Amino acid sequence: MAKQKLRRISAGQFATMMTAAYTGLGIFYFPREAVSSAGREGLYAFWLDGLIAFALMRLIFRTNRVAPNETLSGFASSLLSKPVGYLIGVYTIVYHLALVIAATVLFSMVLGNVFLPSTPIWAIDGALTLTAITMAWSGAAALARTLQASYIPLLVLTVLSISLAAVSIRHPTLLMPSGDISILPILKGAYRQFLIFIGFQLSVTLYPFVREGDQKKAERYSYYALFGIILALTMQYEVIVGVFGPTMTSQLRWPLASAYRIISISGFYISKLGTLLIVLWTIVVTAFVSVRLWCLAHDLSVFLKSFVSIRYTLGLIIMGGLAFWGEILFPNAQVTNIWTERWLIPFGVGYLVGIPLLVLTVAAIRKEKTLHLKTMPEKGKEL
Repeated sequence: MAKQKLRRISAGQFATMMTAAYTGLGIFYFPREAVSSAGREGLYAFWLDGLIAFALMRLIFRTNRVAPNETLSGFASSLLSKPVGYLIGVYTIVYHLALVIAATVLFSMVLGNVFLPSTPIWAIDGALTLTAITMAWSGAAALARTLQASYIPLLVLTVLSISLAAVSIRHPTLLMPSGDISILPILKGAYRQFLIFIGFQLSVTLYPFVREGDQKKAERYSYYALFGIILALTMQYEVIVGVFGPTMTSQLRWPLASAYRIISISGFYISKLGTLLIVLWTIVVTAFVSVRLWCLAHDLSVFLKSFVSIRYTLGLIIMGGLAFWGEILFPNAQVTNIWTERWLIPFGVGYLVGIPLLVLTVAAIRKEKTLHLKTMPEKGKEL
């Protein structure tokens, strides 16, 4: 494998890529799953998800500090034994690939059903996957800069859309959640809605790419971004439930798309601002896919290093091709939704809880090995 010095990213760029890693999968379902399970208490379910996501993010950052200059796939075999390291490597690759497939299928169904009904779904899948590969082609630093530049107009227009949609609120009394707290519906809603935060497992690969000395700051910025996402989605939740009511929200196929389609600006050169916003939300899904393909390309090269040496770009093409093949196998979004609830959420939570606890426990026992990993110099990596 050709070696070159690791291209570092700033703390802000790390936080941007971390945020992109978990905001693309469940965004168009939000807040249907929480509302259909918990009704007016769905907001409590979402806040519980946010609290759990914060706790799990702290846990996985502690895991990253075990070997701050190496990815989990790189040091797991040394710390945990080779069989366990290979098992974690396979788990990571398969899970990230499944997330890419699920996010792309869901978004292509939204775009195809609502805006491009005459376009074959496979063509939308292919275009999105190819765009994501192109974005990830030049590595983490270039990808992070692209995401930072893309998110600014999206952020401005999203805030504008929330303000405009608030005018259409028909049920203001529903903005406050019910005072009667039912534990089981809230827990069920939190479980089903947690896919909105699935994906920051990416940090186990991205962490070594942060500039030396900026890793603590990168963690702090990631927490700030998480709280910002929770605040923005809380506002989005209030607008959607206030406009449609809990009963209708639970029956909407794509609540976010439905909310954006009702936004109009008189005299604006685009009569439906919501259409523009849906197009801009393509950035979020493409970012989700691109950072995950970047991660997959790196993890694949580390996993296969004992057998064959491959370049980052070749790994990117391989994983992009596998993702596209998987995307065209799913007939509709409903199948993907069932697959996500039955497999992606439990396996994602299992990854975020089980692997950090395993690594931290073994690290506490094997203190000499852990000290060696902490002081291990940076290895040559591609991009």
